[in-house]
Amino acid sequence: MEISIIFCLTVIPAIILFGIAKSGLGGSVSLVSIPLMTIVMPLNHALAILLPILIFSDFIAAYRFRRDFDRETLNLIIPFAAIGVIVGSFTFTLFSETFLKLLLGIMGILFVGHYFLFRKVTTKPAKPNFFKGAICSSIAGFTSFCAHSGGTPTSVYLLPLRLKKEIYVGTRIMFFTSINIIKLPFYLYLSMVNFETLYQSIALFPLSLLGILIGYQLLKILEENLFYNIIYALIFFASIKLILDFF
Repeated sequence: MEISIIFCLTVIPAIILFGIAKSGLGGSVSLVSIPLMTIVMPLNHALAILLPILIFSDFIAAYRFRRDFDRETLNLIIPFAAIGVIVGSFTFTLFSETFLKLLLGIMGILFVGHYFLFRKVTTKPAKPNFFKGAICSSIAGFTSFCAHSGGTPTSVYLLPLRLKKEIYVGTRIMFFTSINIIKLPFYLYLSMVNFETLYQSIALFPLSLLGILIGYQLLKILEENLFYNIIYALIFFASIKLILDFF
């Protein structure tokens, strides 16, 4: 892993952004991390380096929010996300990176547009919906496997529930902790994760830890409505970035 100016301008901020996302602050902002890393390395290599970092970061974040999550919601979305992971493992080579980015970008724009256009309606908590949860979490599992980008479809289901801030963050963290652990055996089977990528993951992990600490501090000072508005704004800008990458 050669250290260069381009590396410092792409990989380092990408890892820090993933750490901030793992703190629960603006999970979808990490959508820009994969495009940043693919500037200096192939997609498969970037995904392989990131997965152990995500798992290590998940354990830290899960301990922090071990009492703050919605168990009923997790019981619905984790099994269907696991199905999405399995589908992704068998179809990974069939989809291009740019196509996945376009799908995620369109989904994010539609989601944010619906929120701001019907804001008076969407500020009222939505009721849990089995079919919506199943569809969104299946897509999240699939896109998480293929691009570590399951945040937007997860937000499509979780944000309208208007969970308490800490419960929302904890539920997301427990969800992705489970999904990333499920992904690991498939990454090993496909020979994406190996000793070389694991060594690079360990070397870069402190950057993710720094991002987690930054995110925790920001989370403490944000008022709940502002917190939700920031997340929606981050999803919007990340989605625009993904769509532009397609052209």
